[in-house]
Amino acid sequence: MAKLPKAVMCAALLVLLAGCSEKYEPRETIVDQAKKPVKELYAPKTELERRAYAEGVSQVLTDMKGKMRARDRFTWDAPQVNCGVKIPGRVVNGMLIPEHEECVQIAPGRWTEEAPTYLPVLGAQ
Repeated sequence: MAKLPKAVMCAALLVLLAGCSEKYEPRETIVDQAKKPVKELYAPKTELERRAYAEGVSQVLTDMKGKMRARDRFTWDAPQVNCGVKIPGRVVNGMLIPEHEECVQIAPGRWTEEAPTYLPVLGAQ
């Protein structure tokens, strides 16, 4: 195995050490973000503002309900199979098939909806 020249080794070592020579600067933490003042929520003052807010909430919920129904989550239920079922002997196309045990499908596999999202009927009082 050929040895690298000392000049190449020294250059690689200098490049490696140069990358480690930056001054350490700590990042912001969650604690720094928590110190920010919290704004108070706006409360509607007039009847018109209250109705506009209720209508906006209704539209957002309707939109959410439509989007959630568009991406229902389905799971695959495997078929139910019962093994060890005795099949009686029979003749098929002139050939004798003796009595034997076989696996039999009881119910086919199917897709079922998993945890559908429930949103209340809008406009109902």
